[in-house]
Amino acid sequence: MESTINSTKPGLSFVLPAYNEENGIVNTLKRLIETLSKIDMPHEIIVVNDGSTDGTLEKTKSFGSVKIINHPINTGYGNAIKSGIKIAQYDWIGIVDADGTYPIEDLKIFVSEMKNGFDMVIGSRDNIAATDSISKKLSRYIFKKIIKITVRKDIHDPNSGFRLFKRDMALQLYPFLCGTFSFTTSLSILASGMSFFVKYIPIQYSQRCGKSKVHYLKDPLRTVIYIIQGITFFNPIKFFLLLSICMIIFVCVPAMFFALFRMFALSLYYMIFGATVTILLGFGVLG
Repeated sequence: MESTINSTKPGLSFVLPAYNEENGIVNTLKRLIETLSKIDMPHEIIVVNDGSTDGTLEKTKSFGSVKIINHPINTGYGNAIKSGIKIAQYDWIGIVDADGTYPIEDLKIFVSEMKNGFDMVIGSRDNIAATDSISKKLSRYIFKKIIKITVRKDIHDPNSGFRLFKRDMALQLYPFLCGTFSFTTSLSILASGMSFFVKYIPIQYSQRCGKSKVHYLKDPLRTVIYIIQGITFFNPIKFFLLLSICMIIFVCVPAMFFALFRMFALSLYYMIFGATVTILLGFGVLG
């Protein structure tokens, strides 16, 4: 387990989580090294090989200036980034996927905005809808609406994997950040909810090299959980108010209708069951 560096110095630590990315890692590193060489600030590149079973590690080793963290097994996208954050020696953290989808060359714009005092700068994928399937478009739309209603802020692209942020902000939120693909979503929600300064930069998204590692059933469910966690973290009254409204709509009102139609036993059982589930959910969130 990597020990956490407690003090940092001005500069940029770029973390690349990589799991079976042998098709894209070399080109991504070449682009990142060239881009960073044009930015006048100290920097380092940390590749976290998250239990890859292909040639990702071997290809990364060919870049002598790159720091490598090697996970013996796959621990998840978010946990890989967390490993990089822990050993980063500079006070700004950059992250980007190793699959060639993000315009790394736009990094200079991100750095300029960070110098203006922002805590996090996120690449907002303007053309993401063009690369999404119908199911992903619907899922993305629903999540953005849920976030806007609950957080009361317009988070343009909550799960973008290309961003810069302050290391001390990430460490402050560290215990609450998701260890899987919802890492970026949880970071976006918590940072916005706690009123950190967040800036969105429009970028163009490209087709990835290789196969996506996202689980389209499990990962959206995890995202919902972290949305709830984020709301509870910075505004618990709002969460329990929404929970109470949902209980009235989905439990109390149907039970009342059952009673009006003289289905008293069904009304009673429905009310008991609904109230129990709601209370348990509330205790679960608090836990």
